[in-house]
Amino acid sequence: MFNETAPQVFPPYVPPESGSRASLLPFLADQHLPYLVPAVFFWVIGKFTPQRKCTLYVMSTEIGRIGLVFHYIDNRGLLSQYKLHTSAEDLTKNRASRKDVIKFALIQQAAQCLLGYLMADSTEQYLSPQYAITTWAQRLQSVELRSSQWIHFLASYESKMSEAVFPVALPQDPLSALFKDTAHTLLWPDDGTMAFTSRHLILAKAIYWVLYPFFQYISAMVLADTMQYFAHRAFHANRWLYKHIHSMHHDIYVPFAYGAFYNHPLETIPIDAIGFPACLAIVGLDNRQAAFFGAIWTFKTVVDHCGYDFPYNPCNIVCPNSVLYHDLHHQTWGMKHNFSVYGAFWDWFMGTRWSPHDSKAQAKYRKGKAVAEAVTAKARWQTQIPEPVIGESTAVSF
Repeated sequence: MFNETAPQVFPPYVPPESGSRASLLPFLADQHLPYLVPAVFFWVIGKFTPQRKCTLYVMSTEIGRIGLVFHYIDNRGLLSQYKLHTSAEDLTKNRASRKDVIKFALIQQAAQCLLGYLMADSTEQYLSPQYAITTWAQRLQSVELRSSQWIHFLASYESKMSEAVFPVALPQDPLSALFKDTAHTLLWPDDGTMAFTSRHLILAKAIYWVLYPFFQYISAMVLADTMQYFAHRAFHANRWLYKHIHSMHHDIYVPFAYGAFYNHPLETIPIDAIGFPACLAIVGLDNRQAAFFGAIWTFKTVVDHCGYDFPYNPCNIVCPNSVLYHDLHHQTWGMKHNFSVYGAFWDWFMGTRWSPHDSKAQAKYRKGKAVAEAVTAKARWQTQIPEPVIGESTAVSF
């Protein structure tokens, strides 16, 4: 079918053999990074705030030292203008004590680390950048060659058709000239060879270092978010699952950062310890990529539960109004909405999305704040305990 006299590609360049690479950390093998990095990252950006809980109208204060960023913000009462809920709401709405949250978060992460250790693959195949870039260059060269052969064939076919229709061919057939010029450019590069040219290598490097990893991360996010949405919604749709498993997470109505991992073990193991790593494996992330993606995923989860709606939140790139979006789901009146954990597509597509800026949602927020203030004021009057001032915030106007 193709012109047999067309030049053929030179024999492919033989890339170096694949091998192994040194661990990123000298004291830790790379296969342990995917489950350890997110755990460490969680406690770095998580928080343990001044404890002010109300049990039978008896309030007490205790300060923990776990976490860095949000602990400092809360302990100093900084950025209170961005806090979503008042201290009164924190005192009256949450059913789980912060000590319980810390305990179960540690249990969950211990279970995840144990499963991660058991599932860690120490035989991960490593392809050097030179090997991978050469492979991509070969693929590009192959695609270019086949494209040029088709162009050469079309140019010849178009020329013959022109001669059959017009016995006297036009001296300058524009279409034939275009095909032939393009074929000449592809088949006969300026250097006269079909070895790797600079355009092959530049594009191959761009694919290897930027385009393909970006595609992998986007695919992992889409796949994991799909798994999270339908699993999360199932825990709400099934009464038994919600009552005996998922309701534990919703004991926190006023979210705080380290409460993001306050889950029942029967929810943590199938979703976080097995389902999430499976999504990353399907798209082909290596150990270092999985660790990086897990850190980003953890950052998104913690920030969504932090209780602060900071401006320029990078999570808003994936889900607009990210913190407010998930905070609405934690309210008693919003549990049937906003099941998506990281994006908003599935909520929009399945009709479960509720914007936190909706007038009805804002009215419910205001009512909840007013009720919490009234209950707390009554408790202070009965116990004559001074009003707490550390970390106090005013209501946030959406």
